[in-house]
Amino acid sequence: MLTTTKFDRFARNMAEAGEILTGLRERDVLFGLGNSIYDWNDPFGKLFLQTLAMVAEFEANLNHLRTREGMAKARARGQLKGRQPKLSLAAQNHPPPIHDPDDDSSLADLADEYSVGHSTIHRIVSGTAPKT
Repeated sequence: MLTTTKFDRFARNMAEAGEILTGLRERDVLFGLGNSIYDWNDPFGKLFLQTLAMVAEFEANLNHLRTREGMAKARARGQLKGRQPKLSLAAQNHPPPIHDPDDDSSLADLADEYSVGHSTIHRIVSGTAPKT
């Protein structure tokens, strides 16, 4: 017997719940939710489990929707910007210093000067750094 306390933790959508419960049924494993045991061979038990799966998927979709709405509001207020660049926009727009592409020490020197990693300097000098 497999028991869970909350069905939405057991499966996030109807397809996933159906696959898991079908696998349990094929192996003659009973499914329990809280203190109750549900039998797939009983039409009411099957209906109840399918209804629980549908509600669990609905709750997961609502949670996803609320999260996306909250992120959109935070982005509109300017509070959700993602990972901030290591170098300020002014430092990135500064003309890149002349350096020999074959000379790794010049990248290391620039990295030390700006207190960032050499890969950050390399992205800016090569022009592949994202513009923010």
